[in-house]
Amino acid sequence: MKQQHSKHTVGGLCVGPAGALLLAMVLSSGCAHQLDVKNLNAYQNMQMIPLRKPATVGVVPAACDVDTQRLLKGIGNALQKYSATVLLPYYPGSANKADVVANIAIRPEFEGSGWNFLINWPGFLIWTPAWNGYVYKANFDIQISLTKGSDNSRIDSWSIPINLNLRHAAIDRTWTEIGWLEWSVIPFIGGLVFTQYDTDVTPILLEKIENPIGDYIAQQIITRINNSGALTYQLPIEHPISLAASPTKR
Repeated sequence: MKQQHSKHTVGGLCVGPAGALLLAMVLSSGCAHQLDVKNLNAYQNMQMIPLRKPATVGVVPAACDVDTQRLLKGIGNALQKYSATVLLPYYPGSANKADVVANIAIRPEFEGSGWNFLINWPGFLIWTPAWNGYVYKANFDIQISLTKGSDNSRIDSWSIPINLNLRHAAIDRTWTEIGWLEWSVIPFIGGLVFTQYDTDVTPILLEKIENPIGDYIAQQIITRINNSGALTYQLPIEHPISLAASPTKR
């Protein structure tokens, strides 16, 4: 008896299992979507203002995880462009004294999207993950407090919300676009799973935003220091000396 070999029809062509697998690998290999931060330009500096007086800024990381350490590094590098000598990390009470101490806490939050289900199914039919990418959000709540290094008196404190709109697709997700091989079962199930955030995006994202977001935050720190007058040296106030009137000549 002759063995029956299963066939798959792809784009009108009849191919065997090996051919279908090879074709699937070729197609899926080109289905990555590079990380795109859609609104990164919203956090672009429109001005480059240095410190009015060169100073040492000590950066104290607070409540930062391993991933966001890279964003802190971006802030430190940017501060140096604005006439600041940066101590990072800074330890209050150490031998190296800072003129201004910046306590910076970065709390990240990453989200997926329900749109990813539709992007994967039925979007796989037109390779939507490849040309559009999956939808993610990255939110950073950044709390900053500035104090004088000399007496720990308060200079300013504020928060900076960073809300980024992301598009990205990696091979470990886009491989499900081979749904035409098994009546779209794989992309349907994959779409349900892919509504969640892909943690593989985080290191790629931080590499991309380290410099622009770091510069955006650093410029706010410089502006607040300048506006506070914390680096302005004031001469001590002395009591006026009254001069005795010279005797009138007769």
